[in-house]
Amino acid sequence: MADVLNDPDARDEPAPPESDPRDEPAPFGTVVALTAASAVAVMVLAALLSHPPNLKFLLFGPIVLVVFEVAVHEVWWKRWWGAIPGAVIGLAAYFEGRAALADIVGDGWAHPLAYVTAWALFAVVFAWCSRYPRRF
Repeated sequence: MADVLNDPDARDEPAPPESDPRDEPAPFGTVVALTAASAVAVMVLAALLSHPPNLKFLLFGPIVLVVFEVAVHEVWWKRWWGAIPGAVIGLAAYFEGRAALADIVGDGWAHPLAYVTAWALFAVVFAWCSRYPRRF
């Protein structure tokens, strides 16, 4: 102990910087996989229902999952901006993809495939955007 107090090199070492949990991005693989899986689950439930589900039902699962992931992993609120471009890209992929897929696989499969793809793209863009900006 006395050597540490008398050694100038030992006293001048800076403490290792502590990481701020707000700088941790949304976990990419987890957010994308769980969002896509929840979209698949919503489509399976929609297929099993006797009447078509309303819009709230179609949005509930994936949105709640993304909010849960962000809250659990303490992503800084200023880094949630990725939800906006993610929603734009997801909606564009859904509407354009649904029309294109209807020609290829038919109307019955076009909606579920476009829905799951749109939510997966939303999650990819959101998780990627959550890496920027970082706090300093």
